[in-house]
Amino acid sequence: MVSNRLNSVRWTRWTSTGMATLRWMCVGIGVASFGLVGCAPPFVMRATSHELQVHLNPSEGMLTGRSVVTLEAMDDGDLPDGQVWVGLDLNTALDVSKIEVSGAELVRTSVDKSGGGGAHQERFVVHRLYLDRPARHIEVSMEYGGTLQQDVSSGEKAGQIHNFGMSAHISEEGIYLSPSGYWYPSPVIEDEETDPNLLLCNWELTVDEVEDYSLIASAWLAEDENGSDGDKMVWNSYWPITGLTLTGGRHDVWRRQSGDVNIRVHMQHAEDDKGRVENKEIAERYLDEAARIIERYEPLLGPFPFEQYTIIENFFSSGFAFPGMTLFGPTVMHMGDNSFRHGYLDHELVHSWWGCGVEVDWRDGNWCEALTSYCTNYYGFKLDGDEAGARKKRRDESNFLSRIKDKHDKPLGTYGLKDGVGRGIAYSKGSAVFDMLARQIGQETFWAACRDLTKNKLGKHANWDDLKSAFEEAGSMSLDTFYEQWIRGSGAPRLRLKQLRYDPAAGQLLVQLEQGEPAFDLNVPLRIEYDNGTEDTTVTLTHPEAWVTIDVLRKPVAVSLDPDYQVFRKLEPEEIMPTTAATRSARHLTIVVPSGELAEGYETVADAYRKGRKKGSKRSVSTRVADANLTHAVLAEGGVLVLGEAVRHPVVQELLAEADSAASWHDGGFSVGEQYFNGPEHAILMTVHHPDLPKYGITVYAGNSADALGNAAILGFYANSLLVFESHDRAEVVLRKDFESSQRLPVGG
Repeated sequence: MVSNRLNSVRWTRWTSTGMATLRWMCVGIGVASFGLVGCAPPFVMRATSHELQVHLNPSEGMLTGRSVVTLEAMDDGDLPDGQVWVGLDLNTALDVSKIEVSGAELVRTSVDKSGGGGAHQERFVVHRLYLDRPARHIEVSMEYGGTLQQDVSSGEKAGQIHNFGMSAHISEEGIYLSPSGYWYPSPVIEDEETDPNLLLCNWELTVDEVEDYSLIASAWLAEDENGSDGDKMVWNSYWPITGLTLTGGRHDVWRRQSGDVNIRVHMQHAEDDKGRVENKEIAERYLDEAARIIERYEPLLGPFPFEQYTIIENFFSSGFAFPGMTLFGPTVMHMGDNSFRHGYLDHELVHSWWGCGVEVDWRDGNWCEALTSYCTNYYGFKLDGDEAGARKKRRDESNFLSRIKDKHDKPLGTYGLKDGVGRGIAYSKGSAVFDMLARQIGQETFWAACRDLTKNKLGKHANWDDLKSAFEEAGSMSLDTFYEQWIRGSGAPRLRLKQLRYDPAAGQLLVQLEQGEPAFDLNVPLRIEYDNGTEDTTVTLTHPEAWVTIDVLRKPVAVSLDPDYQVFRKLEPEEIMPTTAATRSARHLTIVVPSGELAEGYETVADAYRKGRKKGSKRSVSTRVADANLTHAVLAEGGVLVLGEAVRHPVVQELLAEADSAASWHDGGFSVGEQYFNGPEHAILMTVHHPDLPKYGITVYAGNSADALGNAAILGFYANSLLVFESHDRAEVVLRKDFESSQRLPVGG
């Protein structure tokens, strides 16, 4: 995910007179009230250039710095004739020791502590500089220092790879200073409608080298060959940007030049030979993959935006992209081949174009996660020539949407805005929407528009309408309807294949389709089956319900509705592929456990499913022991989680038989089709539709021994219907299956 911290500008709405309607405060001589002697209005200025000199002491968590920032009046109106104040935000842990101003008389200073706290532990105070008759351009020099340390563990969440709690931390384990940590003074710009392109700033950062530490900033490193200027490191922004990030730690570094890009990989320093060998192998693989990804996407998106690109093993959970660098947590860096699945390195690297190269105009929501997800999480499969993988991704996106509650199904264009849509819609629906857009205007036209976007908007902010203009110009067509229904509007169609009629005299097949309200403008794929093959066709649907006519040469056997999931839609309950999410989402969950003491792995899974549920609430949970009191009625109340030997209970077996379970249990193990798994190292995770409640699932997690449950803590990561694991040093997937059910009607008559 892009994490150049667009919230480095803090918003509080201003009135037309320029006075803040929130936390505006007069400070006089012993007076703090409106309209009294000594009150001064705020004067809004923006930063145009910022020079930072920083010294870090990791052992004490200390930062000392000197900031020289050039400020410019935000508008071209008359300059104030009298006293005003200019605000600079700074982390509350940093004490200011000296302030000097050029271009105005500094009358006095004060500190407003009412703005601290908030999301991401953004702890700041406002340093108010009371100025007399400021010029249009002034220069503020500030010297400051203090201890920046956070509780890293508090932001670590089981099953998540992003620690969003971190913003400003210096310690021996590592350094992380992001714009949201306010580790340098930032001008207070509180009009949320301000054009973000007016807030771009040139940066120069000079940092004293730290013994045994490698430091990396989201800018261009001067004198790259030796990485320093004497005993200092100097970075300059590639172009004006909104904020700066500095990170580092005890790293071993590998480098490679690939075309015009210098690629580097930083791994946490290993103390032993085995660790160093492993790190070297990981680093070289990352160098190879980064070079391959850049080469893969440059023809589609345009030249890579940065001359340097650094991949860093971070000291906390992260998958954050910044200009010219990406931070990955240790877990991700050491996942082996899984580190290079689509959506990991390729996703963060493509943020170099979308989010870090072309920045997001936050007034109109965040589009970059959607476009980046399309380019990598989805289109990576297409670039691999893996049509099955691309189809699976489209299917999973519709499956995801179908489980979203209506109250969460908000417009895609609201991601990043207050009360906007969540990340799931932004990534999954966003990817699907761009796929449908590419189908509508043509794939090559789509990439031509992306290259134009890079060319015209690199180093600037773009919004959803800027993207629309680029795609309209490239495709020579209006996208008004597409945008209104897929980006500005919420929801998605719920397609149904209702009836078929074959007219042999006319050689026509009549198909009745339904999508419900509101009606979308759709191109609906149909697969017509004959006795000797199939034919794919597309029909137009613009009404809630319609009959469409298809010319055929002979009588078809059957018709399937969009079997390759080319239309992003809400699926019928029986169409939704059963996964563990179907069981978790049930209003009531019954956990069936075997008699006796429960193995640690099963306890872990049961606890994960209980989380967030309370007895008597709308989402409740009950635990039943697989004994004589277990009945079919008990298991028909909602979702069912079956653990361990409880799967062999006759009532559970009857329920699984009704659900057409693909697995069978026998003495010593289980089987899936003709494959038998009898070893103590084997375990199965399977979800099927509940035969009485198709929208909910029955999930079974059972191992042939306690030793087979090594991955119990990460079952939520798997999005398949059935998996068989084999555990030795670690649990590996040895079999995957997905249980699909599409809409298909036979042709009668």
